[in-house]
Amino acid sequence: MPHNKFPAHVLLVDDQPANLLALEAALDSLGVNMVRAVSGPQALKELEGRDFAAVLLDVRMPGMDGFEVARQIRARPRSRFTPILFVTAGDDPDEAMLSAYALGAVDFLAKPLRAEVLKAKVSVFVELYRSKEELRARDRRDFEQRLEAKEERYRALFESIDEGFCVIKLQRNASGQVVDYQFEEANEAFAMHTGFQDAVGKTIRQLVPDHEDEWFAVYDRVAQAGEATRFVQEAKSLKRWFDVYASRLGGPGSDLVAVLFSDITQRLVAEQDMRRLNEELAQSNRRKTEFLATLAHELRNPLAPLSNGLHLMRMASTKPELLEKTRQMMERQVQHMVHLVDDLLDVARISTGKVELRRRRMDLKEVVATAVETSASLVDAGGHALSVELPPQPLPMDADPTRIAQVVSNLLNNAAKYTPEGGRISLRVWAEGQEAVLSVTDTGIGIEPDAISKVFEMFAQVPSNAGKPQGGLGIGLSLVQSLVALHGGSVSASSPGTGKGSTFTVRLPLAAAAEADAGVRQPVEGGKPDQLHVLVVDDNTDAAESLGVLLDIEGHAAHIAHTGAEALQVAQSQALDVVFLDIGLPDMSGYDVARRLRLLPGMQKTLLVALTGWGTQDDRQRTRDAGFDRHLTKPAELLAVEELLRAAAKSRTPERT
Repeated sequence: MPHNKFPAHVLLVDDQPANLLALEAALDSLGVNMVRAVSGPQALKELEGRDFAAVLLDVRMPGMDGFEVARQIRARPRSRFTPILFVTAGDDPDEAMLSAYALGAVDFLAKPLRAEVLKAKVSVFVELYRSKEELRARDRRDFEQRLEAKEERYRALFESIDEGFCVIKLQRNASGQVVDYQFEEANEAFAMHTGFQDAVGKTIRQLVPDHEDEWFAVYDRVAQAGEATRFVQEAKSLKRWFDVYASRLGGPGSDLVAVLFSDITQRLVAEQDMRRLNEELAQSNRRKTEFLATLAHELRNPLAPLSNGLHLMRMASTKPELLEKTRQMMERQVQHMVHLVDDLLDVARISTGKVELRRRRMDLKEVVATAVETSASLVDAGGHALSVELPPQPLPMDADPTRIAQVVSNLLNNAAKYTPEGGRISLRVWAEGQEAVLSVTDTGIGIEPDAISKVFEMFAQVPSNAGKPQGGLGIGLSLVQSLVALHGGSVSASSPGTGKGSTFTVRLPLAAAAEADAGVRQPVEGGKPDQLHVLVVDDNTDAAESLGVLLDIEGHAAHIAHTGAEALQVAQSQALDVVFLDIGLPDMSGYDVARRLRLLPGMQKTLLVALTGWGTQDDRQRTRDAGFDRHLTKPAELLAVEELLRAAAKSRTPERT
């Protein structure tokens, strides 16, 4: 081990400078730092400031002799084990030697000294000193390495945890009340959980001046009692919720508090959202259950009069008046069922975003007149007085007239259902800026204030005075809201309260003035078409036969097929003008039949009409891709069928006329 790595000091104590010089010369080659002292007090002062490998101490010195100096050296903790070598030239060396060894000396040298002997003796203690220093350094290094390893493990743990961690020091006013705290230490996750950057060395008041006092009170209790605590608290100034574990660092009186915490704002929000969603799902499930029960009731209602009507028609075949009355009754019930099914289909289309608006230029006044006529039977059945107020000028719109009529009709039907017999219903239409405004007001049962916002929800129904729904599926107003929104408008409801009636107001955009002037309304062609050859393909025998009878009555030649193969056989033997083709056939799909029909001679210009219960936009696209010209949903309205027949007659080739 190089000497300069662990330097050694040797203290030379003698009142004679010549003796000190001789000692230095003898020890020069040892490579040690030799320190002179010419008196006992000076020697003791040097021993206070550093450690020595050995002390060469003269016995005879004025004032404090060597023995007294040795006694003082041994009495002091720092130097009690420092080797002392006495050097003397006295007359009685034996007596001095005994005294020296009694004081703990390690050697006794008599003058004159031999340089090589002195050097050999002192070198032993120098090497021993250096060995001790080396051991001390090694132990110190090991300790420091262990301490550093512990600090690294602590730091790695400190920085790796996901929770925020900080050490805070409480700051008190003159009365001992905690008024602030300073961040002494913080891990990386601290910033993520608090949003604070470079917070160490700053106080919470500097970062958040309006921080709540309750946080100071909690940390004060932790510091005062010395008991760790866990709590959940909102930091309103930070708009965050925290789950906190706080404990005191140090003993009683310490104002250092260690804080381990997590930002649980998102978790609490998610829990609140989950609870709200569960409540909404439970409410939706209740409404769905009520809706299914209502649907079953509403669908069964028309079945009873329809069944009775069939019996009456059989029993009263010779009574034309009764037959006509029965027919009208059955027609109303069928239309009611069709209306229910149409509403259900509209719900499915709207919920999946597949409603197709067929916009054209229209006058809202004419559509309102159609809707009033549609709802007249329900209004009359309730004995209500209906007043209609329309402006003198046209109200041009680019809209789907069928859907707008559905909106107005649903509002009138709703008013008729929820107004006691003999009530009043008012329908007003006017222009307001670039909007058309339509309101339906009734003298019905009204709406509770807390139910106003729910009347447009799916399956929602306002209970009557008896606490029972007024019939229907509870989807009419929801359809109104959705259809109005699709047209870029809005609908609202208002009511003075229970028993005081209600008002529904619809706002729809009007067409621009220039565009309205350019719009030309095309009249619908009337009259019956010439005779056409029409093929009806449906595996439902009753559906096919009944449509065939209607076609025969209209003066057309009807052909019936119940399978795809039968349809292809008829098409090969008979020139056809129109084909009404069901999609779901037992032997092949209507799509396949349509494609094969188009390959037959003379069938390229035949009007192919898909007649099916499926009516979504995707279904219509599939029929177009298969070669169909039009798409009708079951049950097809007679007016729609007649319109198609007129179109087919108009486009029929000369060879078939």
